Amino acid sequence: MPKTSRRRLKLKNLSKEHNEAKSELLYSWVQMISMPYIPTFGNILSRGSRVKALMFEWVFSEDDNIVDEYNRVLTTRYLNGHFRGPSKDEYSINSLFQANDADFKQSVRTSKTGFAFIYELIKKDKIFENKSYCNQLDLCHQLAITLERLGSNGNGASVGRFARNFSVSHGMIIKVTRRVIHALYSIGPQYLKWPNQEARRRISLVLAKEGFPGCVGFIDGTSFPLYQKPGQDGEVFFDRKKRYSLNAQIVCDANKRITAILTGWPGSCADSSVYQRMELFNNANDFFRKDEYLLADSAYPLGQHCIPCYKAPATQDANNQRFNFWISHSRVRVEHCIGILKGRWASLAGLRLLFYKSAHLEHMVQWIYVCAVLHNILANLGDSWDDLLEEPDDLSITNAQNVPAGSVAQQLRNNIQSYCLNLHAALENH
Repeated sequence: MPKTSRRRLKLKNLSKEHNEAKSELLYSWVQMISMPYIPTFGNILSRGSRVKALMFEWVFSEDDNIVDEYNRVLTTRYLNGHFRGPSKDEYSINSLFQANDADFKQSVRTSKTGFAFIYELIKKDKIFENKSYCNQLDLCHQLAITLERLGSNGNGASVGRFARNFSVSHGMIIKVTRRVIHALYSIGPQYLKWPNQEARRRISLVLAKEGFPGCVGFIDGTSFPLYQKPGQDGEVFFDRKKRYSLNAQIVCDANKRITAILTGWPGSCADSSVYQRMELFNNANDFFRKDEYLLADSAYPLGQHCIPCYKAPATQDANNQRFNFWISHSRVRVEHCIGILKGRWASLAGLRLLFYKSAHLEHMVQWIYVCAVLHNILANLGDSWDDLLEEPDDLSITNAQNVPAGSVAQQLRNNIQSYCLNLHAALENH
């Protein structure tokens, strides 16, 4: 059904008012002979003649104003004047870079120094080379749009809002975001990578002081909720929290830098199941030395390179309880890491992206990966983020199998536990 313009609707209403006014005046003319004398503008101008008085009322009636208004609208193309919105260049210079530091960081989730650093990293990517007659937006503008989209969730993450705020079309918002994500994804391996032998040695030295010699990081699972049910195999993405989501495994070091991430698996998958599909599990010798391992919660399987907390009924033992406490004390870093990641890049709290074919899932994985890359880039710059996204603690579904008491992995955990408890006992005595 065609939409009626405000101008056409105004003309229609004025025409209706004009006809109603004439009908009322005609009715007044007929009734005037039997009406008592009432001083009006027409009576004053023509004393003694009701017909002439009525004619004066006709000439000077409000109907004349209606006709004038009708003619004014008829000769005017737009009811309201056109107010030009800010241009692309005006936005990027005035609205963004002249903002104070706090507002700037709230908008694009990083400091001006961090923004400039990211700009320098991606500015030479070929995807920003213009290959058509229509010029691309300035890269600064494209980067600002993308960073703000990555950092927005809920209704604030709608494409329409960004189109209005950044003075571009809906389609341009989507194109720009894909370009910048592509550029950041291509440099990702430089900033999100497994630590080499020397880096792992330094991590181990730090954690040895906490009772975990040989520990090179922490692993934990998290989920990235989806805004709506996926159109493809949606039921398998329904998780234990009764929402649709993607499962992700995140490994971080002692400084809360992400060293490995795997996502794209349905939210219904257990953390231990997704962990066992990571390269660092299946090709452990390429990632760990013999005495190196990760700390994990009780949802993960005990192995030579993964030391989880004890689970019931072993937690009834006092020494096991104390060991669990010290593991949790150290591995809180990975929980903080995930909280910072989701707090800064708030889009991860509810991905408002299409998902009805495999290409959409690939785009989601790239989106999440790029957020992790940006997390590391800004952490390296000392660009902190204090607003963590807190998630309630809950027991994860686990497929981990019990390990025989005499196994190599069990013996390794016993040795680490003994070292950890003795160290903390000695520190408490001093």
